[in-house]
Amino acid sequence: MKKIYLAVIIAFFISWQPVCAQEAATWIEKGDILEQQEIYAEAVKAYTKAIEYDPGSADAYLKRGIALFSERKTNCTESLSDFTKAIELAPGNAEAYFRRGSVNYYMINNEQGLKDMETAAALGHTGARDWLASKTGTQQADSDISFTTQSIIYFDHDRADIQPSYRRLLENVATALTNNPRLSIVLSGHADSTGTEEYNNTLSLKRATVVKGYLVKNSTVSPERIAVKAYGESMPAASNDTKDDRALNRRVEFDVYE
Repeated sequence: MKKIYLAVIIAFFISWQPVCAQEAATWIEKGDILEQQEIYAEAVKAYTKAIEYDPGSADAYLKRGIALFSERKTNCTESLSDFTKAIELAPGNAEAYFRRGSVNYYMINNEQGLKDMETAAALGHTGARDWLASKTGTQQADSDISFTTQSIIYFDHDRADIQPSYRRLLENVATALTNNPRLSIVLSGHADSTGTEEYNNTLSLKRATVVKGYLVKNSTVSPERIAVKAYGESMPAASNDTKDDRALNRRVEFDVYE
């Protein structure tokens, strides 16, 4: 009886796999249509359904990563994760390396971005080869904006006001954004572990929002070019065991993107 039951399960599993693959392909097709219409949020949902039916579909992860980044540039982290998954599932996928390289450069992860582009080019990706050929002329532009990358503003305990010592840094950031219209910036707010998680999320958002407000008020930079994210206490730069460590966690980090 047990053998018969096991055989039924195996037969069901074998017949179920092609059905799932077919459903995944159908959702990918729907996502492609939505993406062509620039309805990116719905395309993301369609590709997500495809992944639910076929978690091993590198194509679904690749396409979702593209749609995520097309929907909003601030989706760069999620997009990068999808491209990485696509590469894990299909190591020879040149397009996945090319897309991940593009997002890495957008996030100023230049070293990893270059590696991805070189891998894509080695796999025969024409776009990556063209990109590498033109890269030499962009080195100076990269160095001009690098000073704003990984800039950090620290805050006093339970405060979100900007200390006067940081105004010069903010003026430099505003000048860089004004002089380089192709750039945008993400401000990531953080907090130490003092207080509740909910309170720290709100406080970290307030800190990032205050920095954005200062930049907008004291420059001609459009608010649309400055995004804010709140991480609360979830991404500490140091432990929260000492007063000095907690001070390192009360911060807003700058990420400049092209």
